[in-house]
Amino acid sequence: MTEIPDQPAGNPGNEVPAVLAAALAMIYRVLAWTFGLVGLLFFLFPDGTVDALNASGRWLGFPPAPHLAHRFWLSLGVAYMAVVTALAALIARAPIERRLLMVPLALGKATSSLTCLWFFLAYDRYFVYLANFLVDASLALLAWLTYAATAPAPPGGLSTRARRVLLVVAETFVPARSPQATLADAQKLIEAVEAQLRERGSLVLSGFGVLLTFVDWNPRLFHARRSLLSEMAISDRVAVLEAMERSRWLLRRQAAHVLKLLLGLHAYSAPAFRRELHVDDDWLPSRLRLAADRRARGEKGPYPHPLPVE
Repeated sequence: MTEIPDQPAGNPGNEVPAVLAAALAMIYRVLAWTFGLVGLLFFLFPDGTVDALNASGRWLGFPPAPHLAHRFWLSLGVAYMAVVTALAALIARAPIERRLLMVPLALGKATSSLTCLWFFLAYDRYFVYLANFLVDASLALLAWLTYAATAPAPPGGLSTRARRVLLVVAETFVPARSPQATLADAQKLIEAVEAQLRERGSLVLSGFGVLLTFVDWNPRLFHARRSLLSEMAISDRVAVLEAMERSRWLLRRQAAHVLKLLLGLHAYSAPAFRRELHVDDDWLPSRLRLAADRRARGEKGPYPHPLPVE
């Protein structure tokens, strides 16, 4: 087999930690064995595989999918499973250096998932379509997330795209003044947040970049909007971020809360910012004292609100 050239690992100061590389190697090794075994089952027992999925779908009220009358599509399906098995096995040998191979793996799984979703919605409501959509969508997401998480952080910290998203979120967060003053306040905030994250290492920076990408895509994923968050007017950004805070989806809520917490930690440390929000210097200490009193009484739940500020 022709050896796949390895990618350079990036700048010495921005290398991905060895613990992440070991975890990814284990994940992709398991995926390689899983893909290989599933492909072998497809080849040896094509009708039995469909029957097993039909039996599961019958419990949920789905009609049974028919068997194939010929083996042409089975040949193509097994070939596809062989390709994804090889990709996962190659990635497992050097996850960081061969991270580019995660892209075709994610593309293949996303194509398989979306075509099955289309067949399920436009043609027959077979459980095999729905099951393959859910499984391959999760695998495509896993491959994409690992690809994003293994990207070496640039020398300055966050990527240009991630910094842009953080900037527009910070502009939404700070009090509205003149455009120049608001931009200057937001720049100070993102510099402080980036410096804090840089101290935690490249893995934290990469993970935060993935979170910012998710936040940027929220209008398209959950609001059927054409624009990314970073392309929207500030009033629309406020609406999307507030919807994220109130969302029933834990991932959306947590993403909004993480950004609000990081920006708030640095914003409230500035006396001028606290004055603009009419919050005195005892606001945070009073909140912490009340929370400590709650814990001392054995009470649980969210922190109480501090006494109102005059």
